[in-house]
Amino acid sequence: MLTRVLPIAVAVFTFGTAGAVALGAAGCEKLDHENIDRWAHTSKGPAKLLEAVTSDRADPDLSAHAAANLIRRDDDREVYAAFEAMPAARRAPVIARLAPRLWDVARVESERELPGKPQVGAKDALVRIRRWADEPTRQQIDGYLIDWYCVASYEDRARAGFSTGAPVMRMVGPAAGRKLIAVVNGVIAAPGQDRVKNRVGDQLLLGLGATGTPDAVKYVLDLARMDRGDPTLAGRALSALYKAYVAPDGFESPDRAALVPSLPALVGIARDDRMSGRAANDAVALIQAVGPPRCLAPLMGMIGAPHPSPRFKFVVVQGALRCGGPAAVVDVVRALPPGGYALDEIDGAISGEIVRMTPRDQAQAAARALLGEPSTLARWVGIEALGAMKASDDAPRVEALASHREILVGYWGQRGSGKPDPTLGQRAREISTQLGGK
Repeated sequence: MLTRVLPIAVAVFTFGTAGAVALGAAGCEKLDHENIDRWAHTSKGPAKLLEAVTSDRADPDLSAHAAANLIRRDDDREVYAAFEAMPAARRAPVIARLAPRLWDVARVESERELPGKPQVGAKDALVRIRRWADEPTRQQIDGYLIDWYCVASYEDRARAGFSTGAPVMRMVGPAAGRKLIAVVNGVIAAPGQDRVKNRVGDQLLLGLGATGTPDAVKYVLDLARMDRGDPTLAGRALSALYKAYVAPDGFESPDRAALVPSLPALVGIARDDRMSGRAANDAVALIQAVGPPRCLAPLMGMIGAPHPSPRFKFVVVQGALRCGGPAAVVDVVRALPPGGYALDEIDGAISGEIVRMTPRDQAQAAARALLGEPSTLARWVGIEALGAMKASDDAPRVEALASHREILVGYWGQRGSGKPDPTLGQRAREISTQLGGK
């Protein structure tokens, strides 16, 4: 948005004995609504308008009118700076009178109509002034924003202006969620879809997730499992929730408690072999995002589940380790299904995850406990973790496994090129030496 530099004011407000407000030095111009509209079109007008905003003796409605005209001129930077410096007791009534004026500009008559530049600018201004509003005015602004965004043309309106849809939906919250659900219902139920179903857009899905309500989460997951002839819908729906709750861009993550009622649905999607690998991974990340202790049992229950993607169990294991921390290490590793594992896989998703845990002493103790497990895989994970931690005081414990002859099947992975897989003992001896052992 272009911001003009306002000329230095050469006029000041004066007050007569009857309380009338006027501009003194430049011809004693009266501060009234008629002049405020006239100044919006004169060369010296912006300075007079700004003076009308900042004067603590001006009627709040006149100050609001002046602020609205400056915002319409794109001279908004000075207005926001004035509000920032203004005492709260003065600012609140001005904002309360400014909000309806901005809405008069921002409103769009038809919900399918796309707004023009003045309407988008006024909408952005409503978002900007919301933080200075008192509670009744804030609720009023939220109602304006819901009416502006949560309509059939949301997909395009969400991209318009400085304040995009998802951050505003996050700001407004549950009320926006209810309205957006109705918008998507309209998309789905619209007539004329006998051959081709209407597409539920990415902005709508993200906006729903950003509202942060359990109902919105459930609705997005219901959409993910809905057959609408759109093979991308499930992946886009899970991606929207991931962007809202795990990696939000430009807004704070909603309260992750909203995910809890949908944990069974997330587990079902993660385990559904009809879902894409990306959708399954996003579902796992969302389960993890719920946080301990709720996230651990669902993830533990999926570690050994059959899945067409060979990478799935590593995504789940990594999520379980991040959820449970050092206290869960032994149980998570015990849950790993038998079979061949490559060193790169162990380092990347299992032992490497243990190394990154905090507190370090607890992570080291968990890795040490793995050395006493009956499973070859568990002992190997413990060896690798202690080696990566450079836990020199554990060198004798690692060395004690040097006589074991169990083969680490799949050790080389795709890098094998005919190399024989080492034994657990060989790997133990190698790492013990690295740690300063015998």
